[in-house]
Amino acid sequence: MRTTSENRTGKWEESKQLILEIKRVCERLGWSQKKLAEKIYLELNDDDNEKAIKAFSSTFVKRLQRSTTHPEQLKEYLSIISNLPEFQKADIVRNQYIPLGHLSDFIQKEILSISRGLDKKLHDIEIEKDWEK
Repeated sequence: MRTTSENRTGKWEESKQLILEIKRVCERLGWSQKKLAEKIYLELNDDDNEKAIKAFSSTFVKRLQRSTTHPEQLKEYLSIISNLPEFQKADIVRNQYIPLGHLSDFIQKEILSISRGLDKKLHDIEIEKDWEK
């Protein structure tokens, strides 16, 4: 059984991964975080109030800077992003781990650690390719 501290640390780690994924999507689409925030806002709301969009954009960008942002909020953003036509046209694959309850906490933690390492290496390779262009 996990302690409160372990649960909090696990959520922060999950948030960091989700934040990295959102930022990777921004890079792949060639969008700023503010542009992505505007797209998300318009998907969530029926109005296009400039003041409200600006406020949401500011909040969104701040959430991407904090590992304490709730993973559920970030997952909601990723869900919205993955349904955007631009995302689907870009043929981007979204990483998503779905625990099925068959693995122990230790094994899940180790697999997540390996996955993070691979994500970082892939991200570094993508940045290196962009520099070569």
